[in-house]
Amino acid sequence: LKYIELLVKVGADSRIFPKKCATCGQVFRNFPEYIHRTEAVSEGLADYSGVLDLPRTMQYRNCSCGSTLTILFTKEVYPLLDKFWEMLGMEAKETNRPLVEVVTEFRQQCNRYIHEMDRQ
Repeated sequence: LKYIELLVKVGADSRIFPKKCATCGQVFRNFPEYIHRTEAVSEGLADYSGVLDLPRTMQYRNCSCGSTLTILFTKEVYPLLDKFWEMLGMEAKETNRPLVEVVTEFRQQCNRYIHEMDRQ
C-alpha cells in the first residue's frame, strides 16, 4: 500500500504534471486524472534501471486519441524506486510468477485504489 500511496502522490509533482498529449493537446493535471482519462497498455510499467545505471521507470498509457503517453519516474520523483522493483521481484519469486504478471497486478491494484479514492 505504501508504494501505491507514494505513486499517487507523484501526481502533485510539477516535474511530471500537468502532462500534455503532443498529438491532441489533451492535458492531464495529476496522476489520478491521467489514470482515469487514459487506457492501460499491455506493458504499461517498465524498469529501465540498467540504462545508464540510473534508477528509472517508465509508465505507458494511451491517450483517447491513440497516442502513447509516458511518465518517467526517477528516484527524485519516486524515492522508493529501488525498493519498489525489489518488492515486485521478491513477490514474483515467492509466488513463482513472471515479473510482468506481478507488475500488471500492481498496476491494477493502483488503479483500483485511485478509483476508490475518488468515490470517497
